[in-house]
Amino acid sequence: MSTNKTGKILFLIAGLLMVGAFSAFLVNKNLHDPKFTSPVITFTQEKISFGDVPQGPEVNGEFEFKNTGEGVLIIKKVTPACGCTGVIADEKKEFQPGETGKIKFTFHTEGRTGVNEKTITVESNDIGHPTKVVSFVCNIGAPVK
Repeated sequence: MSTNKTGKILFLIAGLLMVGAFSAFLVNKNLHDPKFTSPVITFTQEKISFGDVPQGPEVNGEFEFKNTGEGVLIIKKVTPACGCTGVIADEKKEFQPGETGKIKFTFHTEGRTGVNEKTITVESNDIGHPTKVVSFVCNIGAPVK
C-alpha cells in the first residue's frame, strides 16, 4: 500500500472519530440541558382521607394532577388495586405543560367494615416516575338502615 493511500485512510478514520465524538458530546449535552425535559405528573393530593363513612353508600372522589414538566404528558394506564374501586380517567390522554386532569373513583363500601385503604396506579411517560400510586382511606362504620 502506498504512503499516499495510508495517509488518506488514516485521515478518514480520524475524521470519523472526531465526528462521532462531537455527536456524542451534543447528544449528552442535550440530555442534560434544562430545555430538554420530560413531562412531570404532579398530583394535588396523593392520599385522600374520607374519615368515618357508613357501610352501604358509595364513596366518590377524585385525584387532580398537573403536567408540571415541559414535555407532553401521556397517561398510559390507570388501574385500581381491587374490584371494589372503579376509576374513570379523563378521556383525554395527552396533557400539554401546565394542563390539569382528573382521575375520578368510586369505592363500594357494601360488606366492608373498619379502616380500608385502597390504591390506584397511574402509568405515564413521566421519566422520573413512570408509575405513580395514589391512595384513599376511610373508616367504614355500621350499615345505613
